Amino acid sequence: MKQGKKVNTSYIYFIFFILLINLISSCIAPKKAKYFNNISDTISTPQYITNVTQYIEPKIESNDILAITIQTIEQNSTNTPITSNSVAAFNPLNGFLVDKNGYIELSLIGFVKVGGLTTSEAREIIKQKAREYYKEPVVNCRIANFDIMVLGDVAKPGVVNFPNEKATIIDALGGSGDINLTARKDNILLIRTENQEKKMVRINLNSSKIFQSPYFYLKQRDVLVIEPRNSKIRDSDNRFTKYLGIVTAIVSLSTLLLAYSGIKK
Repeated sequence: MKQGKKVNTSYIYFIFFILLINLISSCIAPKKAKYFNNISDTISTPQYITNVTQYIEPKIESNDILAITIQTIEQNSTNTPITSNSVAAFNPLNGFLVDKNGYIELSLIGFVKVGGLTTSEAREIIKQKAREYYKEPVVNCRIANFDIMVLGDVAKPGVVNFPNEKATIIDALGGSGDINLTARKDNILLIRTENQEKKMVRINLNSSKIFQSPYFYLKQRDVLVIEPRNSKIRDSDNRFTKYLGIVTAIVSLSTLLLAYSGIKK
């Protein structure tokens, strides 16, 4: 009788152990699922982050497409100022592609070297050259294909396009529908092209220190890769799920039979 109870108790502990492991492996710690979890959620006064990253305008690179407009004031027959456009409003089919040497070609003005400049610097150079042909030109310039690729465990993976160059990693993730709860926020991979080389950096969004990171602001054609948690990878493996179910059923049945035989003894 005592021996039967002993066997019964040991197998009950065993099944509880199996269930506990499954429960732990399927749970997501709240801290790992939250953004900036080092900030207290019970503070009654604002909490400030000092030494935040300062925005630096990105440089124009080869294969960038620039949206450029040049407006000039002319005089009509009644000496009334009118505004005319010398460069048509931008659309994706007629943007100004920066060639491999950093040049663009503008009608009448000709070739202008813009590679390595910010859009503000490029605007001033274009304005100076435009003064030779236009009266009081007003120039607008921006990178039209400021694209960020977001891949992995997000709601809408793909390309996120920004209307201006001041884009942050938070903006990019928001544009992709946010990170899924099954993804890791503490191990985001940033891939950046610099000087014909690929730089790879890991970013932790569980911490508010991201606001102090030199990679908080993104550059055109950056790639963000969001890694899924191990539990999601396991769940996505149909063979693993199938065999796990079979093994669990066998173990449960064996445990019930042993427990029943122990009670009979």
